[in-house]
Amino acid sequence: MKLLPILLTIAIFFTSPVFADDEKAANKSADDRYRDAAMQIRLFNEVFRGVNKMYVDSIDVEDIIRAGIDGMLETLDPYTVLLEPEGVKDLDEIIKGQYSGVGIEIGRRGKKKELTVISPIEDTPAARIGIRAGDAIIAVDGLSTKGFTTADAAKYIKGLENTEVTLTIRRKGSKEPLEYTITRATIRIHDVAFAGMLDDETAYIKMVRFSGLAGAELRDALRDVMKKKPKSLILDLRSNPGGMLDAAKRVSQEFLRRGEQIVSTRRRNDLMINSYQSRGKPLAGDIPLVVLVNGGSASASEIVAGAIQDHDRGVIIGTPTFGKGLVQRKLDFTGGTALKITTARYYTPSGRLIQRDRSSNPPWRTDLSSSESDEIDLPDPDLFGTETDTTEKDTTAVRYYTDSGREVFGGGGITPDIIIEQPRPNPVGVEMYRLDLFFSFVDEWLSTHEPQDTVNITDEMLNDFNVFLDSIDFDPPIPGQAQLEILRKIGEEDSLTEAYFTGLDRFETILREKSREYSEDLKKFIYQNIDRELASALGGREWRIRATFDDDVQLTEALRILKDKELHRAQLVPASRTDTELSSE
Repeated sequence: MKLLPILLTIAIFFTSPVFADDEKAANKSADDRYRDAAMQIRLFNEVFRGVNKMYVDSIDVEDIIRAGIDGMLETLDPYTVLLEPEGVKDLDEIIKGQYSGVGIEIGRRGKKKELTVISPIEDTPAARIGIRAGDAIIAVDGLSTKGFTTADAAKYIKGLENTEVTLTIRRKGSKEPLEYTITRATIRIHDVAFAGMLDDETAYIKMVRFSGLAGAELRDALRDVMKKKPKSLILDLRSNPGGMLDAAKRVSQEFLRRGEQIVSTRRRNDLMINSYQSRGKPLAGDIPLVVLVNGGSASASEIVAGAIQDHDRGVIIGTPTFGKGLVQRKLDFTGGTALKITTARYYTPSGRLIQRDRSSNPPWRTDLSSSESDEIDLPDPDLFGTETDTTEKDTTAVRYYTDSGREVFGGGGITPDIIIEQPRPNPVGVEMYRLDLFFSFVDEWLSTHEPQDTVNITDEMLNDFNVFLDSIDFDPPIPGQAQLEILRKIGEEDSLTEAYFTGLDRFETILREKSREYSEDLKKFIYQNIDRELASALGGREWRIRATFDDDVQLTEALRILKDKELHRAQLVPASRTDTELSSE
C-alpha cells in the first residue's frame, strides 16, 4: 500500500481552511497557525529525505511513514485512528447495519482457544444449512484456522453476496469432520436482541448496539410490544457499546416529547454547537420507564440514557456508564484506508459532558469500538467490577439539574439514579468463566444428550460438570496461594528445615480440598452459567437472555420500582419536594 498519498492528504487536510472561522477566534491568528503547520510539515519532509538518503541501513518507506502517522495520532484521543481497509469495512457494516456473510456468531473457546460457533443467527444461510452452536471451524475453503483470531476468520468467511464459502467443522459426537458449502447472503445486524413481555404488565427491550438501522428496528420492536398494552417498560442498554449518533437520536425520540433536546455537540473552541431535538410523535412517550446501564454502556447508549434522565422521563438503574462522549467522522483516503477522527464532544440536555477521564480505564475493556467476534454476547462487566466500583454517587463531581430540579453529576459517563451492582463470583467461579468451562461443558454434554427444549439444571448435571472438571484437570485457585508462596520464599532465603516446608505442603493440601467444596453462592453461579450456555445452544441469543431474568438483581430492582407507581414517580422529582407537591401533579 502506498502511504505517501495518505500523508499528503492528511497534510492538505490540516492546512486547509476547514476550520478557518474557528481559528480566527483563537488566540493565535489563522495565518500564524498555518505558518506553524507549514514549517512542521517542511521539517518532517526534510527529516524523511535525510533519513532516506543517508541512514546507515536501508529503510522501509512504508514503515517509517506509518510510524510518523501513528506518532501524530497518538498525541490525540484513542478514538482518532487510521483504519486499514478491513477496519473500514467493519465500520461501514456498523453504519449500514448489515454485511455479506453466512450468519454466525463466532469466538475463540475452550482450552485451545479454537474458532467456535457461539450461535448461528436465526434465518441465515448458516442456520438453514445446519451449522450448530459449539461447532469448531477447523478450516475455511481448505485453509486451516489454527491460530486464527475472530478477525482473521471474518476476513475469509465474509465475502460478496451470492458467492460460496466452505466451512470444515469438527462436531462433538461426529467421528469425521463435516463440510458445509454455504452461499453468502446479506446479513442484517440486529440492534434489538430481545423485545417481549416479562410478565403481564411489563415490556422489556434489550438493545446491543446502535447501527445505522437501530432507530427503525427499535420502532418496530416498540410497535409489537405496545400492542400487548404493557403498563411499564424496561429499556436495557447494559454492555451496549453504542454506535451511530443518528441512531441514538432516533431511539431517544421514541421516549421524549416533541421538541425536547436529545443531545448537543460542540466542536473546536465551542464555536460550532449543534443541538438535536426530538421530532415526531413518540411511540412510548408516556409509559413508565426504567433504563438499565452499566460500565459497558457507552457512546450512543449514554446519549439515550442521559436524555431520558435529564428530562425526568425514566429512572436509570445499574452502575455508572463507560464515559465515551466523543463524535467521530470518517475521512476516506486513496488505497481503501480512512481516518476516523474526533470532531466534537457530546453533551446531555442539562449540559453534562459524557467523556470520562481515561486515566483509570477498566481492565476488562480498553476499547469499546472493537470486539473479538462478529456478533457475540459480551460478559457483564459488572460481574468483574466497573470503573467506579462503588455504590455511592460521586458527590465531588460537578452538579447539573434535570428538568424537575434533580441533581445529576458531570465528570464523565451517566451516574444512575439507583446504583446496584451485580453479585460477583468468588475466584473459583471467575476462573471457570475465564476458561470458558461452562460453554465447553454444555457443548460436550449436548453431544451425548438430545433435549427437545430447555432443560432444568439438576444436581445430576452438577455432578456431570464435576466429572468434566476432573477430565480436564481443572485446578481451582486456592485462597491464600499468594501468601503461601511468600512463606515458601522466606523459608528458602532463611534455609529453614524440611519440617517447615512439610507443614506448608499440608496446609496447602487442606486449602486445596477446601476450594473444591462449593459454597451455595458458587453452586448458584455454576447453575446459572450452565443454564445460560444451554439456553444459548438450544435457542440462541433470545433464550440466553431469558435465562438471565430470574437472577438479575438490577432487573429485579427495575420491576420493583415499576410495580409501585408512587415509588417510580418519587425517583423523578427532587428529594426536597413534599408528598403534597408530588400528589398534586
